[in-house]
Amino acid sequence: MKTRSWFANGKLLLTGEYLVMHGAKALAVPLQLGQAMVVQPISEKMLKWNALKIDGLWFQTFLTLPDLKVVHSTNDELSSRLATILSATASLNSRIFNEETGFKVETHLFFNPEYGFGSSSTLISNLAEWAEVDPYTLLKQTFGGSGYDIACARCKGPIFYQLDNGHPSVQEAGFNPSFADKIFFVYLGRKQKSTEAISDFKRSAIFSQNDIHRVSQISEEIIKAKSLKDFEQLISEHETLMSSILKKPKVKSTFFSDLEGSAKSLGAWGGDFVLLTTKKNQSEMKDYLFGKGFSVFFSYNDLVLT
Repeated sequence: MKTRSWFANGKLLLTGEYLVMHGAKALAVPLQLGQAMVVQPISEKMLKWNALKIDGLWFQTFLTLPDLKVVHSTNDELSSRLATILSATASLNSRIFNEETGFKVETHLFFNPEYGFGSSSTLISNLAEWAEVDPYTLLKQTFGGSGYDIACARCKGPIFYQLDNGHPSVQEAGFNPSFADKIFFVYLGRKQKSTEAISDFKRSAIFSQNDIHRVSQISEEIIKAKSLKDFEQLISEHETLMSSILKKPKVKSTFFSDLEGSAKSLGAWGGDFVLLTTKKNQSEMKDYLFGKGFSVFFSYNDLVLT
């Protein structure tokens, strides 16, 4: 057996947050940043796992094979979670850890795991490639969710993602806005847990089939937007609609009321990244955001895979 490697893209959901779980057509983009995984066979019958992030070691764990018991760990919580994911992987392909060899695995996460860019989905995608199992099934057995992040992990550009009777439907979206230099993604610095956000939504949100239909329409109309003004009108309508459903304030009124442009929440509202539009150039936008206390941001062209 030889050393093998894979790379999975990170993701952002531009439209359809929450409602994608209920059949809305969502617009999602893969990121230039992602996670790599290298698997090397070793003679020792053990799984030696080193997880690296951009500033060095994330965690390390050694597991026995084939029963996946943790025998060494630098982070008990992450090691236990990984063992659970690996057990789910093995349940879908019983051969993967029943070889005569063990494995040394090294993962490299090329973004801060707090960003919500898909540290989990990129891992699931890479594991599914290694084990030759269906990534959507593996996601369902581990983290759950709509699966749009799994679709982004292997796509080469923006996509439409929709659940059709629970089955993923993925289409190329052809979204390449001429005003991309006016779109920025800003980290609010309050990491949200998607599973908790989805649970809260299921418990308290009230929405109609008309809402789902309108979000789907907005997704389709956004890729046809000829101007920044058209794009801003659509994302503002989306934000207003979701604000009403979630009974939460819009991100612009909370943080960017003085911005000459539009703002839209992304993913689980209240923490991860938001999308801003502006007529400012990148230097001016940097000064504006720093003045607000936001130091992490990306331009559309620097982040999105197109």
